[in-house]
Amino acid sequence: MRVIQPILACISCIVALQLGWTQVEPVDAPVPSLNPQEIPAPFVPGELVVGLEHGDLALPLQAMEMVGTIASQNPPINAYVVRLAPGISMESAGEFLRALPGVRYVEPNYLAFAFATPNDPSYGQQYGLARIQANLAWDIWQPQRTVYIAIIDTGIDSNHPDLTNKMRRHAGGAIYGYNTLNNTTNALDDNGHGTHCAGIAAAEINNGIGIAGVAAWNPAIANANSFVQLMPVKVLSSSGSGSLDGVARGITWAADNGAHILSLSLGAGSGAQQLQDAVNYAWTRGCLIVVAAGNGGSSSPQYPAYYTNCIAVAATDSADRLASFSQYGSWVDIAAPGVSILSTYPSNRYQSLSGTSMACPHVAGAAAVLWSHNPSLTNAQLRSALETNVDPYQPYSGRTIAQGAGRLNVYRALQAVGGGGPTQPSLNTLSLNPTSVVGGNSSTGTVTLTAAAPSGGFVVNLSSSNPSVASVPSSVTVPAGATSANFTVSTAAVSTSTSVTITASAGGVSRTATLTVNPPSGSVSLQSLTISPTSVWGGSSATGTVQLSAPAPAGGVTVQLRSSSSRAIVPSTVTVPAGATSASFTIRTTSAFSITTVTITATYNGVSRSARLTVWF
Repeated sequence: MRVIQPILACISCIVALQLGWTQVEPVDAPVPSLNPQEIPAPFVPGELVVGLEHGDLALPLQAMEMVGTIASQNPPINAYVVRLAPGISMESAGEFLRALPGVRYVEPNYLAFAFATPNDPSYGQQYGLARIQANLAWDIWQPQRTVYIAIIDTGIDSNHPDLTNKMRRHAGGAIYGYNTLNNTTNALDDNGHGTHCAGIAAAEINNGIGIAGVAAWNPAIANANSFVQLMPVKVLSSSGSGSLDGVARGITWAADNGAHILSLSLGAGSGAQQLQDAVNYAWTRGCLIVVAAGNGGSSSPQYPAYYTNCIAVAATDSADRLASFSQYGSWVDIAAPGVSILSTYPSNRYQSLSGTSMACPHVAGAAAVLWSHNPSLTNAQLRSALETNVDPYQPYSGRTIAQGAGRLNVYRALQAVGGGGPTQPSLNTLSLNPTSVVGGNSSTGTVTLTAAAPSGGFVVNLSSSNPSVASVPSSVTVPAGATSANFTVSTAAVSTSTSVTITASAGGVSRTATLTVNPPSGSVSLQSLTISPTSVWGGSSATGTVQLSAPAPAGGVTVQLRSSSSRAIVPSTVTVPAGATSASFTIRTTSAFSITTVTITATYNGVSRSARLTVWF
């Protein structure tokens, strides 16, 4: 097969892409309605749909065969699917094909699914389900067994119309539950907290009532709501408190009575050996234990969330920012929506609450989706799938959770354990370097993915909020096998500093970054940075010199400095005095058993200059 480059040359001759132990209080004021994020279907990697005008089709058809093979066609409307040859990106092939005479359009071969949009009236107010892509997971969910979620809390109002059909029952119809406070099977909720958590995890879906739970539904599956069932385990009183002994006994009862997933939206600031033993007992019996991280807004451990065999869950808001009240730190394993979450409440009511208590059952429900779909998973494998197939979150005032952890994405996690449909990476981050430039200069944008791009590449669409000041290409393609790609942001001259938002989007995920475009500072700009000598032994010093294009004005010019490595240390700034055109600074180096090339960068008024220094041992 011939390659694309000769064809491009030929065509160019023709014509010119978030309850700790402190109880969570109900929200008195009504919560504004939030519409779920629209998430378009993904596309088939490496395939393009080409639509042609009526008339002579010889040239475009021949050209299509030069970039791949025609996989299918729809003659009545002159549409063709081209499966691209290895090594040819969707972006370059698209640009090539669009330039051909007679081509009306070129677009990705988007995927269609049965629409898993339930008829629950308040579904549109549940932003959390859209954030974790539960609706996409429902589309590909094929349950193989029934999974039981034990809500270890204040009990469940099993008479609630959105929960009654989701309760696990004995053969005679009695609720399969337990009350550790009085050692009975009466686990009715007399507080509201447990009912709220139960609805988040598994409220009945598509019943024309109230809300939808995370687990689970598929319009093509008969009796879909029966594959995930709830077990109330009452360990907290009507005041929302209880003993760790009661919690421990609730955990072991659930493990001994067939619960697969234990959801605990509770906790204490101190642990207990009995509690840890109960957690380990449930884990060794194959259970998955999901626990709220706590609502103290600190990094202090909460128990049982802190224990190794528990998944500790932080809370995020509708913008994926870590909630201000959420616990954080390296011991917190995952985040999930936990701010203004609408769910079931006793006496046929619904209520919006906030807390890591609300985040926890999102994860428990997601675990039930995965485990009912793939029963062969161990609890360790299930945990790994949930914790590694996540989306980015935004830290709150520098607060973060475990390294590599993120916000729950049940769709991606289901794909990772064998869910149907193509497994595709998603857009992770967008960054700009530098983030401030003088108009007329450029900045480099970088998009990164959550996984390597598939065959044919991964197209990310780009846009600018003010293209007359800062323009970007319409898209950038991450090459097959790569996880990032760069693009150029071109700027125009401005008379006042202007902030422009650059947006990257793909597969329903958007990321933004801000570029500041500045006017020139008089006629003075940073002209160069030099280093002498350019090679030194570790422990020695070198001299850096910044040079301006004209004498510094009154007050001098302050140039920002930075080093790419701790092997070469520079001051944070150097000032060129008024009337001078240059200034020098000292670069101190350190010794090590290696040879390191360090990049020193100077920046003034949006213009950066760099030079390299080699440090020997």
